[in-house]
Amino acid sequence: MALAPGPAPARVTLLGVDLGGYALALAVTLAVEVPVVAAFYPGRRRRMALVSAAANLATHLLLHFAFPFLLPRGVSPLLPGEAFATLAEAGAYAIWAGQPGRALVASAVANSLSFGAGLILFG
Repeated sequence: MALAPGPAPARVTLLGVDLGGYALALAVTLAVEVPVVAAFYPGRRRRMALVSAAANLATHLLLHFAFPFLLPRGVSPLLPGEAFATLAEAGAYAIWAGQPGRALVASAVANSLSFGAGLILFG
């Protein structure tokens, strides 16, 4: 005896953002970026992993919940948001570890890899 499928579960949204999808995107971002950034800072990996997690949480929230309202209607927040995240996270790394050049490279590599992972996983 087969059971009839029930109704699809309701999506929970905040400001038009699907929170389930947001949580999954945040998890992928953290899983990719935190170890990449930490690898750029031998001897300070634990500290920089925490800095990376905090910086990513802040920029991820801004990218998903603020940028759509700050840009002109019809402009995708994706590219300006990714550029903002890369620079803001690099700033955080430079503040905590110095070496602004290394901070920018670490942030650019980490953001590029997580962007690629997002494209592969979410299309």
